[in-house]
Amino acid sequence: MLSEKRVTLSRKGSPTSLQLIMTAMNAAVYFGIGALWTVFPITVYGIRFWPQVFVPATFGVLFGAWTGGVGAAIGIFLADVIYGHHDALLSLLVGVPSNFLGFFIIGWLTNRNRAASAKRGMIILSLLIPVILAAYGIYLLAGPNLFASPQVLVAFVGLVVVVAILGLAVVRNKWADFEAAASIGLGIGSIIIGIGIVAYSSLFTLPAVVGTGLLPISVIYAATTFTYLSEIPFLVLLTPPIVAACRAAFPSLRVNVSSRGIKQH
Repeated sequence: MLSEKRVTLSRKGSPTSLQLIMTAMNAAVYFGIGALWTVFPITVYGIRFWPQVFVPATFGVLFGAWTGGVGAAIGIFLADVIYGHHDALLSLLVGVPSNFLGFFIIGWLTNRNRAASAKRGMIILSLLIPVILAAYGIYLLAGPNLFASPQVLVAFVGLVVVVAILGLAVVRNKWADFEAAASIGLGIGSIIIGIGIVAYSSLFTLPAVVGTGLLPISVIYAATTFTYLSEIPFLVLLTPPIVAACRAAFPSLRVNVSSRGIKQH
């Protein structure tokens, strides 16, 4: 019988050269697919519509946090400078750290074993992120008298119900750990982008595609929310089937293989 530990080490114990190759591939694919943005150049405060976030997430799940984070950082820097806003300093101060931390966290959280209570806590935290973003958006629209309007109250209760249903679906899903990690990692990356571009505008001149002058504080919420809500569907819908296909083609990439089903010949 081949032990589960040995199967796991076939991926985590891979040589440094393989990790470097996978990091380079991650950056190249992330940058290459990102070029499709030039066909659909949708931006909000210079933040691109960026569905290809599933690429570094896939590499992070399969090959670890450093591969996912570093590959994403390199890929986004190349994309920003070559066909994005063309501001290398803005990319280094905002785009690179947000992508590195976001996808590093996704890879790190997904590949760690934790107790059931810790998993439930991570899922709850991941669900709180969209609730807070949506609730604050409702607050901005309704003003201080948030619950004075029956329509706003119904909308807020409906939001809570929808999130509760999603929470039950996530808990029962075998990809619950990844989905929770994706929400947390993307949430942290999104807030770095929101705060980063506003802080950058107070210190340096923003590129024309973002808008010149000092950005108001409200842009933090707008940029954070757009980044999170426009990217989370692609993370949770595309990454799991791609990871599953890779693990089916290359069994050594599996991290939860039971030793009972594997025989050593």
